[in-house]
Amino acid sequence: MDKTDQNVNRTERTVESVLRVASMALSIASLVIMIKNSIANDFGSVSYSTLGAFKYLVTANGVCAAYSVLSAIFVIAIPCPISKPRLWTLFFLDQVVTYVVLAAEAVSAETVYLAYKGNLNITWSSACDYYGIFCHKALVSVILTFLVSVLYVSLSFISSYRLFSRFEAPKH
Repeated sequence: MDKTDQNVNRTERTVESVLRVASMALSIASLVIMIKNSIANDFGSVSYSTLGAFKYLVTANGVCAAYSVLSAIFVIAIPCPISKPRLWTLFFLDQVVTYVVLAAEAVSAETVYLAYKGNLNITWSSACDYYGIFCHKALVSVILTFLVSVLYVSLSFISSYRLFSRFEAPKH
């Protein structure tokens, strides 16, 4: 391996590591904000655990944070030679985590949208008129999860590029 290849590998590893650590931090922040999100007032009480979309968001962020830590360690601390099984594993798991986080973000964004806007066609009023701080925290958590999904889409591009630029795609 010549010096240019070593610099490219070092740059790739650095960018990938930064993306993985950033996604871990954002996932944990989103998870903590949502877990601590609850309110009780004259209209009743609500917490993340009363809404399935938010429970899924917390679970997805937990899975993403754990995977981000493990994969960052795998990329940073174990700089073994690039092998086809290693790249396929990272590619596959990056894809899975990307889709899990995207799904959690999408369903939670819809829930937040309904909480803010309601749905007058089926006579749902805005819940945020009564649970404003809960809605605000949920929105912040969803925005952080959106940022995580953007980072994981980037990681998916990186892992797919790394895999398919070094090895051919499987043949049928």
